[in-house]
Amino acid sequence: MAHLEGAYQQVSQRLNGIDLRLAGIEARIDSTRDMLVGRIDSLRDSVDRKFLWVMGLVLVSILLPLIQRFVSR
Repeated sequence: MAHLEGAYQQVSQRLNGIDLRLAGIEARIDSTRDMLVGRIDSLRDSVDRKFLWVMGLVLVSILLPLIQRFVSR
């Protein structure tokens, strides 16, 4: 019986060690995910600003000749 209790105690200790390591891995994954989400959000903001500039330039390049033609009449 004592031998089985010792074996169960070793198994329990090993499983606790595995639980601790998995918790550490989970924490690192969560921090990496949060970092990536932050980077993606900043990239999205940058793309949104650039898109607005491009759309503004396209709009001006379309409207400017029309306005010039209308004013020259």
